[in-house]
Amino acid sequence: MAHAVNQRSRANVTAMEGVARMKTRWGMVAALCLLAMPAQAQEIPAWLEADLRGRAGLDSARIDAVRRGEAVATELDTGLPREIAVFGIAAVRLSRDAYVRRVLDFGPSTRPPTRRRFGIFSLPPAPADVRDVVVAERDVKDLRDCRPGACVMKLPATAIARLADMDWRAADVPARVTALARQDLISYVADYLARGDTALVVYDDHGSVRASEVFAELLAATPQVEEYAPALHRHLLGYPAATLPGASEVLFWSEDELPPLRPVLSVTHLVIFRPPARPDLTLAAAKQLYANHYFEAAFDLTCYVEGPARAAGQGGHLVALRRYRFDRLPSGGPHSLRARAVDAARRQLLADLRRFQNR
Repeated sequence: MAHAVNQRSRANVTAMEGVARMKTRWGMVAALCLLAMPAQAQEIPAWLEADLRGRAGLDSARIDAVRRGEAVATELDTGLPREIAVFGIAAVRLSRDAYVRRVLDFGPSTRPPTRRRFGIFSLPPAPADVRDVVVAERDVKDLRDCRPGACVMKLPATAIARLADMDWRAADVPARVTALARQDLISYVADYLARGDTALVVYDDHGSVRASEVFAELLAATPQVEEYAPALHRHLLGYPAATLPGASEVLFWSEDELPPLRPVLSVTHLVIFRPPARPDLTLAAAKQLYANHYFEAAFDLTCYVEGPARAAGQGGHLVALRRYRFDRLPSGGPHSLRARAVDAARRQLLADLRRFQNR
C-alpha cells in the first residue's frame, strides 16, 4: 500500500459507525493513536472550562467529574432533524509531542480493528492505493436497479448513468463494478487534490445534494475552528489554494462495519495542525469527502489541550466534537431512528474516551 505524507504547505493527504452502532472515523483514529495511561485528574484551563459550561452545556457535576479524571460525553443540539452532534472530553496523561507522534503515524493510527479495509492515497493517487476496495455483493445486486433519485448507493448522476449501460447478465459483473469503483475513487481524489471542494460529489441518489455545501454548513456550526485556528478554517474550505504551512495531512479511504446496516466506504481528508497563536492546542480535523451510504457529510474535530504551564509536557485534555448529516434520519419519540443514532454516537464517544485513558 502506497503512502503519501507531505508536511509542506500543500501536503495532501470518513463512515464511522452509524445509526445502530456509531463508530466514527476520527474517533477510532484517536483511539488507536493515543498511548493512554491510567486516568488522572488534570487542572482544566479557565478558557476551556468556560467553553464547557457555555457551548457544551456541561453542568458543575459533569465538570467536577472531568476534574476527577472521568470521561464525559453529551449530545449537542443541532436544531436539524437529520443532523446529530456529540461532544466529549477526558483528561489524558500524554504529552502533546507524544500525541502528535502517534497521530502522524498515519498507517496504524487510521486503521482500528473494526475497519474492514483501508488505504492511504499516494501523491498522485495510483491503482495500488485502491487495490483492496471491493463493492459488496449486496450492493452489486441492488445497483442494477439504480436510477437518478432512486439508488441504494450514494452516487453522482454520471456514475448512475454508467451503471445503466452495463450488461448485468455478464458473469463478471461484480468484478466490473469493483473496477469502476476503484477507478472512480482514484479520479475523484486526484480531482479533489487539484480543485478542492469544487470537485466534491453531488449526490443524485435521493434528490441532488452537494457534499461541499453540506460540509460548509457543518464547519459553520463548529465556530471553534475559526476562532482558535482561522488558517485551518480557511484551509478546510479553500484547499488546495488556501495553503496551511506547518500542517501534516493525509487522504485515505476506509470501509467500516455497520451491523446491522451496510458497511460504509468513505474517503477522508485528515489535517493535523498546531495554531502558531495557540501553542497549547493541537487540532486534528477529519473532513469526509465521500460516503457510499447514509452520510451527506461528516466532520470530526479532536483537540489536544495542553495542561497549565506547571504540567506542560505531562498531560492535558482530549476534546472531541463530531457532527454528522444523514440523508434520512426519521425522528419522533425516544425509540426513533434519530434517538438511537444519537444515543449510539454518545455512547461510542464515551467508550472511545475511556479507552484513551485505559489502554
